[in-house]
Amino acid sequence: MADEVLLIPKANTLLVHSGNIVNWNRLKRKPNQTPTEEITECVGSTLAKFLAESDKNQLQYETDLDCVNAKFQETLPADERDELKVTVKIFLCKLLPPDALKEIVDRALTELGVSFVETVLISLPEQGDGEELTLDSIKPYWEVLQGLVQKEQVLSLGISDLDKGMLEQLYQWAQIKPVIDQVNLESCCVIPKDLGEFAKQHDIQLLTHNDPKNIMPEQILQEVIAASSTYKDGSQWETHWVLRYSVLIKCRGIIRTKGYILKAIRDLKKRK
Repeated sequence: MADEVLLIPKANTLLVHSGNIVNWNRLKRKPNQTPTEEITECVGSTLAKFLAESDKNQLQYETDLDCVNAKFQETLPADERDELKVTVKIFLCKLLPPDALKEIVDRALTELGVSFVETVLISLPEQGDGEELTLDSIKPYWEVLQGLVQKEQVLSLGISDLDKGMLEQLYQWAQIKPVIDQVNLESCCVIPKDLGEFAKQHDIQLLTHNDPKNIMPEQILQEVIAASSTYKDGSQWETHWVLRYSVLIKCRGIIRTKGYILKAIRDLKKRK
């Protein structure tokens, strides 16, 4: 290992854009993948292609890697926009500054070539030291999202994994109310009655999902990066956020476009 020539020795920021994975034949053959398996394949394939096609000498000096799967990158045609519904789910893998949400939504808008998305859903990370999620920890992020609605970059907001108590607190406090609460059926096989009744009273959709709280664990990310470079190149990376976008053709109810964008960071000062 000590004699390995590092491929990306100075890289400390990594962005990976999968492009439209609906067009990936490889993924079409694996319909039962978990969300983590799906994003792992997207990141691994995109990064491998990017590194293979890059100038190896130039890579030695790059600090910010922006890996785009250009073959599958596509914007939405302006003349079809009224027929499409765009949903973005943001997975915060770290307790990042709330303003990070602006960058993330902007990435989605740029990727799809649109000025707004219909819905943004947010999944907040586990709190530190096993603390329970509180309204105070949600507020700063929701305030940023409300600002994006006011700027007409987002039309509606949703959140993941709130029980009835937390959903009620958010609903009562928020200026722009949540219209969706995603419920993970791995943690509760049946939607709790009190949650169902509250959602019905306030026109909140309860949608089931199977996304893990940590959709891209650091160990898996590091292994994926190392597989396309070297063991040391893959070390110390931390997933900051993952964005998943899906575009639905309204009249037909089918997904036209789906893709992932991932941002990871590493602190090279910690390298031994």
